[in-house]
Amino acid sequence: MSFLDFLRGLTIGRKLKSEDPLDRAYFSLFIRRRGKAKDIKRIYPLIEDSDWNVRNAAAATIIELASKYPEIKKNVLNHLHNLIENSSLAIKLSTLEVLGHLKDYGSKPYLVKILEESDYDLQYAAIRAIGYLDDVDVLNPLKNVVYARDYITRRAAILSVVRIANSVKEEEQVGKLTDHMHIVMESYLELEELGETICKIMDFAEVDKLPEMKGYSESEIVKLEGLIEQKDYSVELYQNFARLIFPVYFPLDEEEN
Repeated sequence: MSFLDFLRGLTIGRKLKSEDPLDRAYFSLFIRRRGKAKDIKRIYPLIEDSDWNVRNAAAATIIELASKYPEIKKNVLNHLHNLIENSSLAIKLSTLEVLGHLKDYGSKPYLVKILEESDYDLQYAAIRAIGYLDDVDVLNPLKNVVYARDYITRRAAILSVVRIANSVKEEEQVGKLTDHMHIVMESYLELEELGETICKIMDFAEVDKLPEMKGYSESEIVKLEGLIEQKDYSVELYQNFARLIFPVYFPLDEEEN
């Protein structure tokens, strides 16, 4: 290490203890660019800083270091999972942002717990984080927030559902998503689209594996009909669409027999 590097290190180190939040944020961003694995412990206190600029800078730095040095990721996750359970709202929001970008399945129980037990402010952050997991199993807890009254929460849930549905390998879409047909359809419906995933399920899903009827409103049915008419005609697609939407007029048992 040169004498110049030594002096620069002293100067940067002083910024960590500065009362000016911009200095603390600068320290975090410096570590993001030039830090090593061992520097992660110097960033942990900054994710709990009183200033949101410092917390955001610390979040970006933690994501960068954990991605660059995989050997510290387990330690990072343990620290963040503890913060999720024992911190204030502001710190939880920053922590959730980091967990989302780290995309670790070990975080799923913590994210689902927040999704199911918290108010919309934390739910929104948890939904965003869950959407990055690309895990079909999280579609079940998302069902409770796709219909949330809060528009931002509902929109985040819908985009996460679509993201997860699109992440499933093409050859696995029918098998993995048929059980979640209604929540996926509802999400595409909100976006005024009828994704290829939906059409594939309605085209190839086995009749007895389609989920039970959901109570669609007249306006939703009209919108769905309009969207499906934009697709190439397929007997199976239209029949399964009818089974999902109009079971009273399309009784499955009588058709089967």
